[in-house]
Amino acid sequence: MGKIEWAPLNVPMRRRIETLSTALWMWLILFGELGMLISYFLLLIYGNLFIKSLCVIYGYFIYTDRKVTLNGGRGQGVTWWRELFWWKLYQSYFPAKLHKTVDLDPNRNYLFAAFPHGVLGLGAFINFATNATGFHDKFPKIRSRPVTLNFHFVIPFFRELLLSWGLVSANPNSILSLLKAPNKPDHPLNDDGYTANAVVIVVGGAAESLHCRPNNYTLVLRKRKGFCKLAIKAGTPLVPVMTFGEVDLFDQPPNPPGSRLRRFQEFVKNTTGIAPAAFVGRGFFQYSYGLIPRRKPLNTVVGAPVEVTQIDNPTQEQVDEVHERFCRELDNLFETNKSRFIADYKNVKLVME
Repeated sequence: MGKIEWAPLNVPMRRRIETLSTALWMWLILFGELGMLISYFLLLIYGNLFIKSLCVIYGYFIYTDRKVTLNGGRGQGVTWWRELFWWKLYQSYFPAKLHKTVDLDPNRNYLFAAFPHGVLGLGAFINFATNATGFHDKFPKIRSRPVTLNFHFVIPFFRELLLSWGLVSANPNSILSLLKAPNKPDHPLNDDGYTANAVVIVVGGAAESLHCRPNNYTLVLRKRKGFCKLAIKAGTPLVPVMTFGEVDLFDQPPNPPGSRLRRFQEFVKNTTGIAPAAFVGRGFFQYSYGLIPRRKPLNTVVGAPVEVTQIDNPTQEQVDEVHERFCRELDNLFETNKSRFIADYKNVKLVME
C-alpha cells in the first residue's frame, strides 16, 4: 500500500464544508437507493399501524404514479431543491463551470448528448440537474432534463429526489414526448415560464465508466446510435457536450479487455445494467484513498447544434449519416477546447470505440 498523503490541519473551513457536501452527495448516489429501499420495507414490516398505513398508501401512490417518468416527468423539478446552497458548495468544490459556444433558440427543443460518463457523471449532474452553474442564465427559457434508467424511479423516496431534480426516464417514448413538446409560451406544458426542453443523455452510460482514469478520453460511441434515431424522429437538433476533467476525478486499477477484473465488471454490467467501476478517489482527511472525487476542475462545454431532418421512420443509412456528422462535431469540440482545460493536451486524444 502506498504512502498516505494527509490533509493539512489548516484547511479553511469553507473547503472543509465543500468536501463534506461532496462526500454527502457521493453517499446519497452510491448508497441512498439501497438505504431508502431497506428503510421503506423496515417501516412497512416493523412500524406501528399508522406508519404501516402510510407505507401502503405511498406504495400505492408509486404504482399509480409509475408512468409519470414516461410522460415527461414533473417539469423542470422543484426550484428550491435545484437551487439549494448544498449544490453551490458541491459546484465550488471542484470547481465546476459551464461554457457555451453558441446561443440556443428557446423556441426549439434539443437533445444534448453528453460525454464522458466518468464514474458517476458528476459534470452532467451538477450542470443539468441543478442550477449551480447557471444553465438558465446561459440558456434562457430552456429546461434542462437529464435522463436516467427507469428502474431508479421505482425506489421509494429516492424517486422523489430524482423527480425534484427534473430527471426523467431514459425510455425512448419518454424522451420523444419531451423532444416533441410544443414550444408555445401559452401552452399548459409551459406554464413554468420555459418554452423548450434540453433532454440530456450521457450516451456512454455504465460501459464508459470502465474506461475512467486520468487523461483517458475513451468514449463508448461508435455502436451507440439510438440517440441519433430519436433526434431524427423528433426533428430535434443534436447538441454535443464535453466535460473536461470528468475522467480525472478517480483512478481505477488496470482492467484491460479480457482481464479477470474486466470480465467480472462486464458480467455485472450485463446482468444488472450497473458497471462496478473499481474507482479510487480521496478521503475526507487524506488525499490517497476513498470514495470522494478528487478536487479537479470540471469544465463542461456545450457545442453548436447538429441539425437533422425530421423523418418518422429513418433508415439505418440515414441514422448512420447523422451519427457520423455528430461524431465529427464532437471530435472538433474536443480538439478546439482541450488546450484550455487539459495540461498535457498535445498527448491527449479523443478515442471513440
